Amino acid sequence: MGDALLGTALTVVVPALVASVVLLAAGRSELTGMSLRTVALLQVPLWAGLLGAPLWATYLKGRRSLAADFGLAMRGRDVPLGLLAGFATQLVLVVVIALVYPLVGIDPERVGSRAEELASSATDAVGVVLLVAIVAVAAPLFEELFYRGLWLRALQRRFGTGWAVAVSSLVFGAIHLQLYELPALVGFGLVAALMTVRTGRLGPAIWAHVAFNLTAVISLLAGLG
Repeated sequence: MGDALLGTALTVVVPALVASVVLLAAGRSELTGMSLRTVALLQVPLWAGLLGAPLWATYLKGRRSLAADFGLAMRGRDVPLGLLAGFATQLVLVVVIALVYPLVGIDPERVGSRAEELASSATDAVGVVLLVAIVAVAAPLFEELFYRGLWLRALQRRFGTGWAVAVSSLVFGAIHLQLYELPALVGFGLVAALMTVRTGRLGPAIWAHVAFNLTAVISLLAGLG
């Protein structure tokens, strides 16, 4: 638990400090409007924290294997299983939000505004490649290792599977700091956590994360086009 908490703190504090330095150097007050190349570089401290905490834990306290300690393994059937689960989860959550948000006085159009800004920055082929690399390659791998690997297993050992699935999903949703997207993020976190617990490995969750993010990216790029 200590490694999970420390890793979470580092993934919040270090990227924020780096972003502040970049903004100060650029004479800007916010990251909105920055190129995807800059956004990609700003993800490096985040990825370092997401990867660094599990590496720290496995080499100092575990079996020195991300597969043995955190389930970083994959089988052929994980690909279709994960892609189908991620795609279906995205579609279901979109429908649920569209139906429920108006009932509680929330405009569904508020969902995905940050993703739309990111997608609008992909103005050429290089931008599209960077966008896909960020949200459909790096994010699924590093985030699943950290949240469904380190966090889920740490909670599972201390509080049991039910609490581990629930709390790790809430942490995953909350850490994105996107209020209107929170239910969808927690919902996906639950699906990914259940798949991980059921199979004992991260492969299905990683591919589900790929499909979940990629479905949103494709729809946004198609809308911008």
